[in-house]
Amino acid sequence: MVKRYLQFIKEAEETETTETQTENEAPKSEGDSSDSSKFTEVKEEVKSMIEKTIEKSGGEMENFLTSFLKNPEDVKVDGFINDSDIYEFYLKWRNDIDEILSDINFFDELPTENNAFGLYEYVIKGTERAFEEVVRMMSQK
Repeated sequence: MVKRYLQFIKEAEETETTETQTENEAPKSEGDSSDSSKFTEVKEEVKSMIEKTIEKSGGEMENFLTSFLKNPEDVKVDGFINDSDIYEFYLKWRNDIDEILSDINFFDELPTENNAFGLYEYVIKGTERAFEEVVRMMSQK
């Protein structure tokens, strides 16, 4: 119980520090998730996953990114195929994924609009959307 309280206090302090820093920065416009300095670790992870996929199936990075963005349901990335893989990806990168989803206003949509009728499905659909957004960021370099 004490650990949870200390964790709560620590998170509150981090949030307060972040809010203070945000107030001192220039206001962000909607869709700032494409800022090249943001989400670098997630981008590197996604790039690595795509490179492994390209090694197995052949092709080039730019062509793969273009194909993925045109039809993400048909283009599969190794390590991001099964729901369990997607969920593990979410658990590893949940803070960045939640921020990306917030930037694209995913949380403003009803879960049923995304064909998600349970919490697990909602997390999977959101993670897939965040993955697409990361690929979009990578292609805009």
